[in-house]
Amino acid sequence: MKVLKFGGSSLADADRIRRAARIVLRAARHERVVVVVSACQGVTDRLLACAKRAEEGTGKYRDDYDYVVHLHVALLTDLLGARRPRRTVSAVTALLDDLGDVLHGIALLRHCSPRALDLVASFGELLAAALFASYLRRRHPAEDVDARALIVTDDRFTRAGVQSEPTHRAVRRYFRRRSRSKGRRPIAVITGFIGATADGRTTTLGRNGSDYTAAIIGAALSASRIEIWTDVDGVFTADPDIVPSALVVPHLSYEETMELSYFGATVLHAASIAPAVAGRIPILIKNTLNPHGPETWITERTESWDRVAKGITSVDDVTLLTLRGMRMVGAPGTADRLFRSLAAEEVNVILISQASSEHTICLAVSHDDTPRARQALTREFHYELEAGATAVDVATGQTIVAIVGDGMRGTPGVSGRVFQALGRNNINVTAIAQGASERNISFVIDTRQRSRALNVIHQAFFETRKRLDLLVMGVGNIGRTLLEQLRTQAPALARQGFDVRVVGIANSRWYVLRPEGIDLGQWPALLGVDCTASEHVVAAYEVFVRANAHVITPNKKVNVLPWETYAALKDLMHSRQKYLLYEANVGAGLPVISTLRDLVASGDEIVKIEGILSGTLSYLFNQLDGTRPFSALVQEAHRKGLTEPDPRDDLCGEDVARKLLILARELGLEMELRDVECENLVPRSLRRGVFSPAFYEAFAKADGAMRRRLERAQEHRAVLRYVGVLEEASASAGLREVPLHHPFATTTGSDNVIAFTTRRYAKTPLVIQGAGAGADVTAMGVFSDILKLLHYLPY
Repeated sequence: MKVLKFGGSSLADADRIRRAARIVLRAARHERVVVVVSACQGVTDRLLACAKRAEEGTGKYRDDYDYVVHLHVALLTDLLGARRPRRTVSAVTALLDDLGDVLHGIALLRHCSPRALDLVASFGELLAAALFASYLRRRHPAEDVDARALIVTDDRFTRAGVQSEPTHRAVRRYFRRRSRSKGRRPIAVITGFIGATADGRTTTLGRNGSDYTAAIIGAALSASRIEIWTDVDGVFTADPDIVPSALVVPHLSYEETMELSYFGATVLHAASIAPAVAGRIPILIKNTLNPHGPETWITERTESWDRVAKGITSVDDVTLLTLRGMRMVGAPGTADRLFRSLAAEEVNVILISQASSEHTICLAVSHDDTPRARQALTREFHYELEAGATAVDVATGQTIVAIVGDGMRGTPGVSGRVFQALGRNNINVTAIAQGASERNISFVIDTRQRSRALNVIHQAFFETRKRLDLLVMGVGNIGRTLLEQLRTQAPALARQGFDVRVVGIANSRWYVLRPEGIDLGQWPALLGVDCTASEHVVAAYEVFVRANAHVITPNKKVNVLPWETYAALKDLMHSRQKYLLYEANVGAGLPVISTLRDLVASGDEIVKIEGILSGTLSYLFNQLDGTRPFSALVQEAHRKGLTEPDPRDDLCGEDVARKLLILARELGLEMELRDVECENLVPRSLRRGVFSPAFYEAFAKADGAMRRRLERAQEHRAVLRYVGVLEEASASAGLREVPLHHPFATTTGSDNVIAFTTRRYAKTPLVIQGAGAGADVTAMGVFSDILKLLHYLPY
């Protein structure tokens, strides 16, 4: 014999009830089955709302009551058709009428006791069992069974305790009597969740108590197994609604399941394990909507699993209470007083943590238990609190997160992996507890950090590929090119063990967020307006970092912020363990920043850095050979889109000055942009005002001076190049005569070239040369920083 339990989501509508019935009938072909059902989805909540509203005495409860009536009448019609069996119609009608009478009584008294609340809640299971049994009877004999005749409990209404011996006797007696009946044995459809006291008063076993009912019935009948049918494929490594990458765990031990369910896993009721453990009965978790899909077996021993942990779960609505005081140090009996006072108020302590100094004892209780817990502590430690020798700290809005797995026992580094993942993501832990069995590591965090905590720990323990979620701010030429590079390189990244997802794209007017990842082949349809590098985005970097984001940028404005602002941002990123990467800020895709960092890190001493650092100015002076005036070359470059919209922004040399400042700050120099001496190639009279094409006519008047400088250079067997130099804590940029044999003289197009003169590279500088402008190479620089970040991350 096996016991099959179907939960509320498995009975959400007529179609799911039919699916569940097919599963039962298929199983009944091979062995005897017993079915346990809970209320149809959402009904228990409606019933409890009915009772609370009836207590108000306003009649508003009738809306919820009418919903319950209409739902079950509709299910009755859908499942059984127009020719509904009179027996079923009478049973359902009687139950709905009785429910109406109970609610009417509550409304008249304007009082809903826990006993009355249990009675109202019981109707959900009674109605579900009547409907399910009636539908089964179309193909197989079946009868609905009121569990109040079988499950004997104490009188703790809303969370009654089951009395095992009388319950087992009642269950066995009932099924023995059925076994003596003639003909084809009917399938018993038993109401879950509810029971009754010895004198017949209705009780409930706590929310999700139908699992418990199934385990009790299975243990009493020595069932071959207990099947829990839900709307998910077994037990997941984490809640898939919070952690999209959660996996189905094929096998769990009883102990692992008890730990997971105690700390919030909703697939199985915590109390359900005890009867199964006592009877050594396997439990199988399956999906009603996917009966042939993945599943989870829960048994005494589990099969091999290639990860140390089995699951991560959490308990919300927790309050952390901390009893602290110097007089507690070495004082015997403090813990005894603490827990006796809480037990007297029936407060359930979920987690305990005590400092080895004995200065503090920390415990977690549910939000509902908080007032009674505070009252108990205030009463027990009244004199110490009055004298100021002891204090009680209360932190509400907390969540307990637990990592569970038999494989954690004796495995070094598990705790380190947990808290390293939390620390790197700036998740503060307020309390920690680990049992001697080493099967569970639990800690308390602020509830607002729950989702992030579950995801980063899941990534550390269960995901074989390093995952990086990207928010791309700005989808102009560089942004578009980067997105295309990410799209085309996704297979290669996956082969290297990286899962890089663009989860957000934003421009100056719109943004799109998709936690599961944006299809990079379709993103242009999501946004229609591009944006360029923006100082407003730089101003938001602090917000991004505090929201736990790393920053990768080709936007030079962050690196040239006023020194105090820049240093504060760097300090914030260091304290938050976040990276600010900006390889593309100097040399576009050239490895300038990384090379400089490697030189410094290896102990080399930087003597001088000089280079052609502007792609636009490099292009202009590579073209300047005396055959055409300089103003005409600038105008042509502007027309080709090789300059800024206002070419004066290139000709002033400020872009070179910014890059020199970036390099200086990489060396630890506390310089400002104003400290960089910069030659402006625009005559003073043309530097102000709005740019217009008329600029070129006036600018042509300076062609003679530029021609004379070129001729002098040619006489010296040299060329003109706009060069930036950083040497001895000073930086300057301007037009220089460069000998023909010099590496700067051999550049072509918009090449950048940077030369590092160091203690090791004293005779021959280390030279880096290549394209220094363009969307492709700049996006490549950003892409290289993404790859660096993937390698920097520890998981």
